[in-house]
Amino acid sequence: MAGLSVGQWIFGHAKEPEAAVETLLSRMRLRLYPETLPVLASCWLKTICSGGHNRVWWLQLKESMERALREERLETFAHDVLLSTLNWTEHNVLSHGEPPAARRHLEPPYRALAPERLVTYIGRLLNEWLPAEVARMLTEEEGESPDDGIPALAVARALDRLLVRERLSPETLEMFLAQGLLSPRLVYPADVEILHDVVLALLGRDSAPTLPVLPAVLLGATDGSALPAEYDEALRHATYEQSEGRDELHVPISEEDALRILSHDPVRIGSVVVTMDGRAWQPWRLQRGERNLIIYAPADRLRIDCTADHAKLTVPWPEMPSSWPGAGPSPGPFELFGREWRESSWDMDGEATSLHLTFSRVLPIPEAPVRESGDGRLHPAYVDMGWSELERALGEAAARRNRDPIEQMRRAELIPLGRALFGFAECVQSNWRWNSKQIETQLRAVRYHESALMPAYGRVPWRIVPMPVQASLAKRHLKPGSMDLLAEIFNEVPRIFGSSTKRRPSEPPQAA
Repeated sequence: MAGLSVGQWIFGHAKEPEAAVETLLSRMRLRLYPETLPVLASCWLKTICSGGHNRVWWLQLKESMERALREERLETFAHDVLLSTLNWTEHNVLSHGEPPAARRHLEPPYRALAPERLVTYIGRLLNEWLPAEVARMLTEEEGESPDDGIPALAVARALDRLLVRERLSPETLEMFLAQGLLSPRLVYPADVEILHDVVLALLGRDSAPTLPVLPAVLLGATDGSALPAEYDEALRHATYEQSEGRDELHVPISEEDALRILSHDPVRIGSVVVTMDGRAWQPWRLQRGERNLIIYAPADRLRIDCTADHAKLTVPWPEMPSSWPGAGPSPGPFELFGREWRESSWDMDGEATSLHLTFSRVLPIPEAPVRESGDGRLHPAYVDMGWSELERALGEAAARRNRDPIEQMRRAELIPLGRALFGFAECVQSNWRWNSKQIETQLRAVRYHESALMPAYGRVPWRIVPMPVQASLAKRHLKPGSMDLLAEIFNEVPRIFGSSTKRRPSEPPQAA
């Protein structure tokens, strides 16, 4: 304890190093997608580094990792990841003589997210904003090569940047870890594992919940399959069972549906079901009795291949071509992992059939509106988040007199409107003689770009106008035409700027 304060010594021993390493090993053993293990180790180290541990604690951590490398039976890749973690600790912590200083993961002010908005938010975060952020990051950073696909660590860094930028509250981030929240139709399980790692690091936690097997979704059925019409609803009641060392998925069906399936000769229930742990499942047998069940057996875990220009997915298919009636199967398009997929090709090796799919588009994720805005519109979560991003970018751009923050926005659809608003702000704050005609021209440009966003985003909230611009406007005399345009473009414009002027929805938007 020499050289350490009592507080440092107590805090440094808050969790024993051996227990911390065991937590890491437990999470590694439960990993569904081993290729993301470097993210797990990196985020675990971030949490450890933020704990304010003393040098003695770090030395004990090093010894615990060395012991684990000697004694634990780890897969080759997991062994290499743990060895890299040990090497990082020796090089970056112990060789410097001083342990890393503790730092806070999250800084106020925070933004809360209503629970009913979580699914939509996470879906858009992983399927829309994350790919754009990764692409931007890989373009900006030298030395990154996407030839072998998108590096998992790059995905983690991009997620960390996005979540820190959003300033979500710790309570909201805790909700990200809830069991049963997400569906494999909406998110890719490997992305969810990385998301959980990043969230736990931001929260300063090293223990993690396991990703559940359920829910299950129907990916597709073979031509002529006798599955019940409302099979999606039956899958909501599916259960995960283990029988005689086998994993099974039990899907309950009614007596009437069971008799209808058996009336077909031959009995055909060919289908592919995908669970939240990323596994594809194929029908094994139909069980009659007290409970009527379609029982599935697991196949391979599905992986998105991002090494080509378009993402690809290979799915085991339950029937050989000889059993397909007619000219051939046409089971698509498919909806899985937040994406729409289309048939690319088939592989048959005599024992198994594989369907190769190619990415078509990101799935739109509907959200029930939860809040009414000032003009009577109901705004989903992405609208509020979009306006918040534009508000921050516009404020920074106006302060710097440079529109780069707008050009770098994640939501590309808002960039043209942001440019027009920046031009309006520049015109209002110009040191030259007040030009009412130019102000009106800039406002018409804003209205023109707003019209393209109106169906999805509604009118522009007045709050996004930077305060210095609002102050400059308050000192000026606006002509009636400009006052009308302000009221048409913005929500809740202060009365001093002419918000009492009624909006004329029948008037078509005009370009500047």
